[in-house]
Amino acid sequence: MTKRVEITSLAFGGKGIGRIDGKVVFVPYAAPGDILDVEIVTEKKGFSEGVIEKIEKPSPLRIEPACPCYGECGGCNMQHMAYAHQLEWKQRIFEETLKRIGKVEGIKFDEPLASKKEFNYRARARFQALMGRTGFFGARSHRVVDVESCPLLEPAVNETYADIRRVVANGQMPPIHSFEVNLSEQDSMTVAVFHTDGKADWSWSTALQGIRHLKGFEVWLSPEKGRARRLVSEGDTRVSYSVEGLGISAGVSVFSQVNRGLNSELVKKAVDLARLTGKETVIDLFSGVGNLTLPLAKGARASIGIESNGEAVREAQENAVRNAIKNTEFHEADATAWLKQNLKNLERERDCVLVLDPPRGGEPDIAKSLSGTRPGRIVYISCSPPTLARDISALAGCGYRVSRAALIDMFPQTYHIESVVGLELAG
Repeated sequence: MTKRVEITSLAFGGKGIGRIDGKVVFVPYAAPGDILDVEIVTEKKGFSEGVIEKIEKPSPLRIEPACPCYGECGGCNMQHMAYAHQLEWKQRIFEETLKRIGKVEGIKFDEPLASKKEFNYRARARFQALMGRTGFFGARSHRVVDVESCPLLEPAVNETYADIRRVVANGQMPPIHSFEVNLSEQDSMTVAVFHTDGKADWSWSTALQGIRHLKGFEVWLSPEKGRARRLVSEGDTRVSYSVEGLGISAGVSVFSQVNRGLNSELVKKAVDLARLTGKETVIDLFSGVGNLTLPLAKGARASIGIESNGEAVREAQENAVRNAIKNTEFHEADATAWLKQNLKNLERERDCVLVLDPPRGGEPDIAKSLSGTRPGRIVYISCSPPTLARDISALAGCGYRVSRAALIDMFPQTYHIESVVGLELAG
């Protein structure tokens, strides 16, 4: 069934919003101001979902996407809008989400920080491999879209990918189902991680000879069920970058931000919101390899990182030594469990600054964890405005108010939103 609709706004997730006979309809790859003929593909009680059949009248915001795979590949969903308009609508979605779900008024929103690069900003990407095809999953599917290159990737990542893609297509690669390419900023070389269901054999090294920029690789046994384990590690598999004058180094299998330029801005914003005077103890939950813990240590009495990944903890400790930072410590522990057990033991609660950078699901138990022991300030970093709004609403019930909130556009051409929020204990 095809119906005409005018798109009036965007939802978190990048879909256009319109109304048909008073009922909300969500349409992917739409822009505010579009007049569209859409096919309704899903009917729910409170809303419908449609796909574009015809653009009857394009929005002034609409442009021609840069990627030939746009709309087929599932990686991007805002390339059809000029970058300035992407940023404007992300900021609007961010503000509306915090106010609507978080139910917090009077928030001071900083100007959004735009990415220095609209394209070629990703230093890391994961590719799928199936039946000789390599690329990304298709939009809303697990079908592999065969792509030659991606305009979001750093040039060296694209070139390494192109060579691996050729090896896979020629049947010269042992069986894999996915692989990652990660750029090391320090030496402009790449490291790859291959995921297989089979066993390692001698042909890995042979297959990967002559791959441009590649300085090392790992092979992981990653079955659908069961725990992944490393089978092979050859060459230099460390990825290095700088932030706030510090050199950060980590194994390729440990998490790192994909947009290195904006990572520095993210850290600067977090340090700014922490408002350190040198008297505070910083507790950095989900600390990874010290990306935030170490820069924060420069302005604090002590900086403590809590991370459940043991390899990341060891890397963080080495990074502290490498940068001659002596007022840090890192613990391998579940963040919520550690907080419940240890935060009450801090001698001066209001001289404690809590920093959270949780996974996409947020930290729903944070308010319970802080019951009876409340740090003076909290810096919350999030990649999901809805879960951030949920958590700051819970923190408001513990006596915290949001002092400032900032959007950091780490992911141009996509709907994803990275943000930093500062909270202070009222009174």
